Amino acid sequence: MKNKYKHAFVILAMAFLFAAPAVVAANAGGAVVALDMGEEFIFDLIENGAEVVFASIDPQGVPAVVYGQLGIPSAALGLDQSGPGEMYDGCMVTAILATKGELLDYIMDLIGGDFLGMEGASGEFVAAQFDEGGLNIDSILDMIGSDFSLLINVYVDVTDAEAHARMGAIRSHLNLQFGFAFADLLDLRIDEDFFPPEMEVTLPFDINLFIYQITNPFDEAVESVLGLMDQSGFLNSIDTSVFTDARASGAGLLAVPDMGDLMDLIGGFMGDNTTATSFLTAQLPALDGPLAIAAAGYIGDQVLSTISEEIKIFEKLLGKDPLDNVNGLTNGQSLVALQLPQDVNITSYSPADEALNRTFYDSESGLIFWNATAFSNQPDYTVNFEQGTFPPKIEIIRTFNPATIAAGGQVTVNVGVHNEGVEPIYNITLDDTLFAATYPNITVTGVQSTTSSVLDAGEWLNISYTVTFVNEGGYIFYPATVTYNFDNTTYSKSCHIDGYSVSPDMVGLLSQMIADGMPYTAIAIGLVGLGGIINIGLLARGRGSGGSYQV
Repeated sequence: MKNKYKHAFVILAMAFLFAAPAVVAANAGGAVVALDMGEEFIFDLIENGAEVVFASIDPQGVPAVVYGQLGIPSAALGLDQSGPGEMYDGCMVTAILATKGELLDYIMDLIGGDFLGMEGASGEFVAAQFDEGGLNIDSILDMIGSDFSLLINVYVDVTDAEAHARMGAIRSHLNLQFGFAFADLLDLRIDEDFFPPEMEVTLPFDINLFIYQITNPFDEAVESVLGLMDQSGFLNSIDTSVFTDARASGAGLLAVPDMGDLMDLIGGFMGDNTTATSFLTAQLPALDGPLAIAAAGYIGDQVLSTISEEIKIFEKLLGKDPLDNVNGLTNGQSLVALQLPQDVNITSYSPADEALNRTFYDSESGLIFWNATAFSNQPDYTVNFEQGTFPPKIEIIRTFNPATIAAGGQVTVNVGVHNEGVEPIYNITLDDTLFAATYPNITVTGVQSTTSSVLDAGEWLNISYTVTFVNEGGYIFYPATVTYNFDNTTYSKSCHIDGYSVSPDMVGLLSQMIADGMPYTAIAIGLVGLGGIINIGLLARGRGSGGSYQV
């Protein structure tokens, strides 16, 4: 069973990016938050920037890694164009998000579907705007897929015409600057006319929400996000391909064109009510101008096994050249953090300087912090532990033959588990039954699940089954899983989510359409055939008109 909380690093790292510069290590009692930060400290932090590497290794030796920066983004984003009438005038937030593989699936599991269900006690808003079923997040994911790149912009208190004109200018700028191409997903204006009159809703401000799909390849979107960051710090040591080649990865930029406008909006919305949020925002200095958080992260394959006794964070997890050194930001704050499972016996870590509060190790949580600003020209950030802590290296692979087919064809799905370790594993169950459960009307034949009492080092356990697709379209193969025992502990591992594309059978569709036209005259047959050709063209472009020829 998938652990719904093991990838909480996504949220933790973002919170840590804000909070870490305010956390100082106590001599022996843990970490405390500095409550007396002055405005000068916060201004310096924003002006000079901050960066963090946060890595987490789960009990099976699988890494989850985030690199992020806080600061003022480079001019390439064009946030300086936010004066009266400029393209960012009235824009509260702009975001670029790119995700690949099951990263989004993990995040959805983490926060839960109910969180995004928009279910209200009265149900009036749900019924009026999203039909009786409410907003189904799965339908949105079906529309954009699990691998996508998005541009999201929110304008507040501008006319609809102004918002569209300024959004068009932003798209043109991003096209010229990054070569981004866009497809429309959502163009929504939320004002008082948005609600049924009987609801008598009064809004404090009007909102224009724009969401566009960036149609460029995933790696281009990630490189653009990373390129907006300060290049003087850890990025000099990171091979950015780790974020694009991983089985599940993502990158995002959240930018505020003018913090002053955003703080005024929050203050106006809060009114005279004192809440935890209003109290915290009141403690911040009078911030103005642009501010951004940018981050990239991935969930990788198993890197630690029974023979492992150390982990080098930058070399092993971030692709650093063994001959290169690691340095933080030239002027800003840089931090590194690694979390290992609680039962890992850490014997040493390097660099280490707890005497001057430059490093901190919490043995109970397995968390290690480094103030990387205090260390220059480091070969790496290394943690040593006892050998035999992690299970053997196990790999689960799923392949499709052929890679794509036309409607009416068959694909053979092969799933294999490989014991790459030096010790056997026991009581193995390999299961890939989720596809058949998801699509009960599709014919699936063959072995979808098997067991074995032992899998020796170097051996494989395999299953194979065949799927026959009648209709064209995109299909999802959810992860195949393997569970096994090692050293009196049960482990579970899964492969990644796979999408499979079935193209229209052009010849078959045309033959059926002409046959459907019988026994009309030759002219009628010709018209039916012409209609079939047009419909086939629409199908190929994703614009089929419905009827018996459209799935």
